[in-house]
Amino acid sequence: MTHLLVVDIGSSQVRAAVAEMLDGRRIAVRGLGRARSNGLKQGVVIQIDSVVEALNRAVSEANTMAGTRLTDPLISVGGSHLVGQDVVGTVMLNHREVTDTLLTEAMAQVQAQVTEPDRDILSVIPRTFSLDNQGGIRSPHGMTGQRLDAHVHVITGASHVITNLKKCLRLAGLEASVLVPSALAVSQLVLADERELGVCVVDIGHGTTDLMVLSDGAPAWMQVLPMGGELLTHDLAVALKTPLGDAESLKIQNGYAHTSFAPAGDTVQVAKIADRPSETISLQQLTAFLQPRVEEIAEIVGERLRHSGRFEEASTGLVMTGGSAALPGIAQVFESLLQCPCRVLKGAHQDGLEGLLQDPANAVLAGLLAYGRDQEVRPKPRWMGMQGGMLNRVRQWIQGNF
Repeated sequence: MTHLLVVDIGSSQVRAAVAEMLDGRRIAVRGLGRARSNGLKQGVVIQIDSVVEALNRAVSEANTMAGTRLTDPLISVGGSHLVGQDVVGTVMLNHREVTDTLLTEAMAQVQAQVTEPDRDILSVIPRTFSLDNQGGIRSPHGMTGQRLDAHVHVITGASHVITNLKKCLRLAGLEASVLVPSALAVSQLVLADERELGVCVVDIGHGTTDLMVLSDGAPAWMQVLPMGGELLTHDLAVALKTPLGDAESLKIQNGYAHTSFAPAGDTVQVAKIADRPSETISLQQLTAFLQPRVEEIAEIVGERLRHSGRFEEASTGLVMTGGSAALPGIAQVFESLLQCPCRVLKGAHQDGLEGLLQDPANAVLAGLLAYGRDQEVRPKPRWMGMQGGMLNRVRQWIQGNF
């Protein structure tokens, strides 16, 4: 693999990138594409034609810039229909040596436990193994014991949502697409120490906020909240009586997460709906309409983490991404309310992705590129449909990771 195409299908726009995989795990972004879309709402397709058109435009733009004709991308999957769960697959060894065949048997048990008629398996991620009374084993190959337990995190999605998304991809000529949960993609960007010690990735997108807790080097919990940056835009539009497009621009160009960060005395011109005359307001006034929603999102994130019992597991704090993470002061607001370290992911320590990550809204794209690179270097679980493909990929992931 020399070039990789990745596509982030968001609620407000589709972003695409083409990158060249270089030696030493380096990534060189060669092409970018972007197209607005009204075809998704909170990760669910609501208008097929709009999604297909945006896919065609974004992918074509990225391919043209890179001088490629790639049609087999990694695709992000988001939405509150995604569910992550911990599953244990058990195999009685009877003092046999752990082999690929026995690991495959354990994963077959995992698949049997999570298989439901209305849900598709997207990712199967082995965390650790237990051999008899010994836990925390990363690679059980060649070991001997009585009982082997595989502790696995499985992410599934609603079948009807996945089917409609695949139809959009097929109509856009992207038949061989691999689907990757957005939270899993973004999780590739945090520091190795954060992954090992425990961290929560908070990706505030346009329509949803993805949460993923990582510990001991692997995903431990995931949840998608049906709220995101579009609520901030809507609040501005209603409060200022301005069109939604203007409200979005005001948020991006002039907004702050808290009034204490907005420069005193600075003003901005606000257009009005219909024929009403525009008005001038201070940035502190503008921010006063954003601050309550930012605080609400922070409080809900904290509540979900505490309710899940995973708050303490994220011992190094929160890493924030997504378009709304660009609001100045948002990390400080979250840190003050949640009483834990918070930082915005910018220019992560990923060779070649620093430029892309100057804008937190590109985090999913960058995460997909990092995921694709590591998939080639050391295979990890990908989109899994047929049982044979899933079991083979899990075996490859275990061999490559450990």
